[in-house]
Amino acid sequence: MHRSSTDKKPSSRIRLLISALAASVFLSGCDVEVPVEESIAGVDKVLEIRKQAIDNKDLALYKTILLPDYSSSGVPYESVIDDIERLFSTDEKIEFIYQKAQPSIAMNSARVTHMIEYKFIPSGKSAKIRETINLRRIEGDWFISGGITLGLGM
Repeated sequence: MHRSSTDKKPSSRIRLLISALAASVFLSGCDVEVPVEESIAGVDKVLEIRKQAIDNKDLALYKTILLPDYSSSGVPYESVIDDIERLFSTDEKIEFIYQKAQPSIAMNSARVTHMIEYKFIPSGKSAKIRETINLRRIEGDWFISGGITLGLGM
């Protein structure tokens, strides 16, 4: 039987198909690069949720943006929660103001350095601080993983 150069053997087609399927399975398990704009929007969303949680003294909401294994310079998650509970226990209204800043993003990590202010009403007391917070993206969602300024309870 004579085969022309355009004829393909069925076995080479099958090998090609198997190779293509194996490559697609391998690539589907790899992390997909997320556009920077989408990452920035995710970080901005976390910062807005933080503002809302502080303004409304909503501890449950605040916990949703903290990484459960939060640790910053030896300060564990529990210490952050205790500090926020103390801050929220004041009778004063708290207004949280932050300067929107461009995050520095590298893969699944981000860092934001910005000025923040806690205003206490009606006393008029305030605390202005330069803060650098770290964030991590886990399964597509951003969480604060470190850097929250503590000790502002009045």
